Amino acid sequence: MDRDQRSRQQKSRGGSFSRPSPKRSLSSRMGLQKQPPQARGNAARRPGTAPNPQGRPSPGAAPRRAQPQLNPQKAGYTPGAPRRQRRVTQAELLRRRNRRRALGILGVLAVLALGAIISVNLLFKVTAFRVETFDRTTPADTGIYTEDEIVAALSIEQGTNLFGFSITEKTQQLQSQFPYLDNVQVDVQLPGTVVIKVQPATEHFACMYSGGWVVLSDTLKILRSDISQPTGLTVLTCKLPADFAPTPGQFVVPVSYNSLLEGETATAEAAQATATEVLMQILDELETEGMGDGVTVIDISDLSNLKFTYQDRIEVLLGNSNRLDYKIRLASVAILDPDKGLSASDKGTLDVSYQQTDGEIKGYFAPDEPDPTPTPEPAESDGEDTDQNDDSASSGTEE
Repeated sequence: MDRDQRSRQQKSRGGSFSRPSPKRSLSSRMGLQKQPPQARGNAARRPGTAPNPQGRPSPGAAPRRAQPQLNPQKAGYTPGAPRRQRRVTQAELLRRRNRRRALGILGVLAVLALGAIISVNLLFKVTAFRVETFDRTTPADTGIYTEDEIVAALSIEQGTNLFGFSITEKTQQLQSQFPYLDNVQVDVQLPGTVVIKVQPATEHFACMYSGGWVVLSDTLKILRSDISQPTGLTVLTCKLPADFAPTPGQFVVPVSYNSLLEGETATAEAAQATATEVLMQILDELETEGMGDGVTVIDISDLSNLKFTYQDRIEVLLGNSNRLDYKIRLASVAILDPDKGLSASDKGTLDVSYQQTDGEIKGYFAPDEPDPTPTPEPAESDGEDTDQNDDSASSGTEE
């Protein structure tokens, strides 16, 4: 075969005079390595079957677990041998879930707190003032003061934050600044109203102390002080603290003195109500029995010897504070009953403090002794006339 024939044969077989290239499979074109038949057999072997003699593990070695394949497209992938992943337990999953839940709750609370702060500082502003009584009636009875004076004393301007001041401090400020308000309470009402509740004070008691007299309200609030005794008020006799100094707007707290417990240790059985509580109970019972307007003196200086005076003519002895309601009811019947009671001209002492062994209390009235009638003295003119008659008689005898 000549040279031309060989060239034509090669050209017909390979399509060109160049060296034919080996054929490439699909796996080689995708960049995968072709495994030898032995490796393909081991990879195709089902789990649990014994390996071939070349890949048999040594005796006593633990079986190898299949390692999870890492995704090359996942972030953080580094080429190399696959790393063994740590097993996540159920407790750790529960802790992660609780941690995420707690963080979520804290986030919600933080948002709510931030919203509350912003809303309080920006939305709730003082826009109006309202003065009313404790039963919410308007116009309020402010006594000797006006509503403008009370509002001006608060020192709160419109546009101020509604929660930017203390209502307790403002209440105490008004109580000390306006003594003739027996009770004051400052409150706020959304969205922007300041409410002032007032109750006017009335002069009820006159109490003597070392420097003069103080005028007290029904709740023993000091209204004013005076050197002389005020007229038309009920005289309150009580023991005051040693360092008592009257200040308008403050309250008087009488000393609870009981002569029967003097020198003894107070126990739960021997403990009694305070002087203020006893006074309030006496006032309530007197109002109930219709004797409140006629009482001129109340003496609570000794809690074992309580007494009051009615119309400056009948002194009622109550004794201790036991069964005060019954004692005052018995005294009211004895004084006010037109048929069985005392007359309007009787004066004396009514004792309703005596309690018999069977528990019954009886009243005893001791009238005042009338003043004795003075003995008339002889006139001086009668003696002079007698002397003159004696002189005339003697002169006539001499003649």
